[in-house]
Amino acid sequence: MLRLLCLILATSLNVCSAEKIRVASFSPGATQTLIDLGLSDNIVAATPWCPLPTSHPASRDCDIFNPDLEKLLKIKPDLCILPRLANPLWANRCRSAGLNVLLLSPESAHAVPDDIRLIGRALQKAPEAESLANYFLRQPRLLQKKILIIWDGMMAGRDSYLGDPLARAAHISPLAQATWQKLDWEMVVQANPDCILWIESRPDNSPIVSSEKHLQELRKIPAVKDLSCVKNSQIYETTSGSDWLPGSGLIRASEKVFGLYHK
Repeated sequence: MLRLLCLILATSLNVCSAEKIRVASFSPGATQTLIDLGLSDNIVAATPWCPLPTSHPASRDCDIFNPDLEKLLKIKPDLCILPRLANPLWANRCRSAGLNVLLLSPESAHAVPDDIRLIGRALQKAPEAESLANYFLRQPRLLQKKILIIWDGMMAGRDSYLGDPLARAAHISPLAQATWQKLDWEMVVQANPDCILWIESRPDNSPIVSSEKHLQELRKIPAVKDLSCVKNSQIYETTSGSDWLPGSGLIRASEKVFGLYHK
């Protein structure tokens, strides 16, 4: 009986401790992960681009491009989550001011599940985070199709953070040994993808749809117009939202890409 009472007490203390962790998120992808882990109430500060409802009480002062330490200290977060591209000087300033900093994983094909696990451990949600992260390990036994993702003039390679999410959707980037590369039509021709997906940077999430606009553009480019994906109209578009940012939102993006497999 005493052991049971101690176990209940320990569990309740862990829950209370987790509930007290106030998080300032400088990463929209990390914010989505916090939401999916049931920790939206822990978020006390976020970016203006984070996927939070307007009614959420968190301040929207976390701007990684123009950070304000004075405002951040007034909010008094227990943990600051910074994206992998954050200026190291900003992370050092936060630490020097006495703030705990969690810097997301370096860019790699496995960065997304790694980030989910990092956040889960920091917020005492390790089992739930492991369940989310393992989604990307359960790859279907299908022949992978080559999908070229073009986003803001850059092409996603196999070593980008989209690597695992695409593999889970039975797709792979045709660009080997690269994270992101500048859009180059000669490289596109050499890559010869099965389909091309354009991502438009917007705050809303949307389904993947056929893109007549980009299809017509590609038909005007010599050599590119002869690619099988152009001839077969396998050209698509979507918006970024939180579904394409590094975080658990990519589970939904992966499911959308998987829907292209039999098209």
